[in-house]
Amino acid sequence: MKVTVEELAPCKKKVHVEVDLEEMDKKFQVAYRELQQKAQLPGFRPGKAPLTLLRVRFGDYVRNKVLEQVFPETYEKAIEEAGIKVAAEPSFPVLELEEGKPFKMVIEVEEEPDFELKEYKGLEIKDVKYQVKPEDAKRFVERMRDQKATLSDRENKIARDGDLVVVDYDIEMNGEILEGKKGEGMSLVLGSRETVEGFEDGIVGHQVGDTFSIDAEIPQNHYDKDLAGKKVKFVITLKEVKERQLPELNDDFAREMGYETLEEMKEKVMETLQEEYDERAKAEMMTQIRNKLVTQYDFPVPPSLVEKEVEKRLEDEKFHLRLRGADPEKAGVDWEDKRKKLEEEAVIDTRFSYLLSRIAQAESIEVDEGEMREKVDEMAQKFQRPVNEVMELMYKTGRLQSLSLDMLHKRVLDFLLENAKVGISEKESEESVEEAPKEERGE
Repeated sequence: MKVTVEELAPCKKKVHVEVDLEEMDKKFQVAYRELQQKAQLPGFRPGKAPLTLLRVRFGDYVRNKVLEQVFPETYEKAIEEAGIKVAAEPSFPVLELEEGKPFKMVIEVEEEPDFELKEYKGLEIKDVKYQVKPEDAKRFVERMRDQKATLSDRENKIARDGDLVVVDYDIEMNGEILEGKKGEGMSLVLGSRETVEGFEDGIVGHQVGDTFSIDAEIPQNHYDKDLAGKKVKFVITLKEVKERQLPELNDDFAREMGYETLEEMKEKVMETLQEEYDERAKAEMMTQIRNKLVTQYDFPVPPSLVEKEVEKRLEDEKFHLRLRGADPEKAGVDWEDKRKKLEEEAVIDTRFSYLLSRIAQAESIEVDEGEMREKVDEMAQKFQRPVNEVMELMYKTGRLQSLSLDMLHKRVLDFLLENAKVGISEKESEESVEEAPKEERGE
């Protein structure tokens, strides 16, 4: 077998393969002899049909049988001889197999990047610590009360702060109603500050059935670029007003939430929040490690892996726009510019993934089958499905391999953090985690 390799681009090669005529003739002869023993042709005893007749009647069948055999074994030998570690599904622009001729195959394949590991132990990072404050726990408990709030129709149907209301709205700009920007049946809690400034305050005092307008300025960072930074007028119709009644904060409420006493509930909330804060601090230190590592390398990565990741992220962003009621194609987003930025991110993330895998190999860090099984068991219990069914579905969709890789990379990051040089924190130990900015609605 003759193998030659052509460099197409970084991480991409074309492999030319030719299996000589003598070897291919042997394979065809074996295939015809096997067929001859099975063939039952009129006028001929079993095993006595002439090869010339078999070639005429079963030539295509024999060719396919030979191809089924020669294709995988030739591919594997060629890739091994070329010294390529395949990173993505290859393509075969040329696949020539005819009886009486050499077998020719061309493989276009992306390979894993080749790079030397630099020092990854002892990375210098800043310590990050967050401490739960009493007001953090108080906010958390209030959200628990919100979840258990009961609703009743307000008798005078006039909206007050704290009420749950349902509204329809149009958006007017420069005296014209904007097409595709209306909202229907939007529910919100007045005073929650989930919408643009002035939207909720402008509803307070109005009665069900009222139609009124509110002037507002849309923030610059708003997801809808057509509205971002613009002054608009919301034309609102108040459809429903529900009075929210919060449960008393006492031992009965605590028991309803699964605790013995109110005091125990508050203690557990503090513990839970501290665990979450510790996880966030750890995640921020992991990010420092990531940034320290990736800035040391500039090796190319397989283009198809980057493209696949970019497409996934684009679809995720469009999906979240649809969840907000916006049409991705009319949201004023420059998707080509977005694609370029996401591509830059995807290249770095893919490079980081290869770095973690290489460190895992260097340090003999592994994820065994038992740990994988435990994770799949957890998922099966969560979705209330048989374990084998979940395992099979994950295998078919590639999620099993992704899960294994995620678990491996998490283990490597833990290893890197354990071996990092952690310096003095820039954050005060008393600092609490800020609440995530709320999504703005009512647009």
